[in-house]
Amino acid sequence: MNLKNIIEKLAQLIDTNGSFIDITNIAALNDGDEFLLSKTAIILSIVNIEEDKTLKNQSVYLKDTMDGTKIEKHRHPAKHYIISILFSSYNKDLSQYLVGIEKLNIVMNYFQQNTALYYKKDESELIDYTTFLTKDPENYSKITLETVSLSMEQLNQMWSYLGSKYMPSVLIKMRIVSVQSSIKEEDKVIDNFKINLWENNINDPTGLLEKKIHPFP
Repeated sequence: MNLKNIIEKLAQLIDTNGSFIDITNIAALNDGDEFLLSKTAIILSIVNIEEDKTLKNQSVYLKDTMDGTKIEKHRHPAKHYIISILFSSYNKDLSQYLVGIEKLNIVMNYFQQNTALYYKKDESELIDYTTFLTKDPENYSKITLETVSLSMEQLNQMWSYLGSKYMPSVLIKMRIVSVQSSIKEEDKVIDNFKINLWENNINDPTGLLEKKIHPFP
């Protein structure tokens, strides 16, 4: 899956007019006074990427192509990740604080109503469950969304490593993003074999004891 594509399409689902969400690095807020003289109210940032350990040891083999001649496999099994995304209310104009809270409430309502999204395998769309019901499910991968509640101590740790002061925010864990190399190997299905049993020297035709061919002619 294309993570950049997913994040962009997620922002478009929530902010259909592109009017209040900026996708940028929240940790860069203190890098300079010229940062984000923004008319938007919400910053969307990725704050952590971790492998989903509950889905390790997946098979490298894909489905049989059904033509009886080959089986496709990837060189490595797919990896599944949990992406932590943070929606923060921010504007340099302090008089817009309540506007930011209002927009953050839109984000909160969206994730209350949508706990799963569906990503088309050709990377062309990210859709909600209602739209998914009208589609062919074989063409989509499921992404689950979980709102994370942090304690005061955890909030302090998070904003400390982000290098910023606290902002009203919503933390979402998004799983699963499957990452797998598109490089595939194609193995021929073994449908016949021959066994020759020799005595001592295989170059001596008189030493051939037995010959078997499967399937039998």
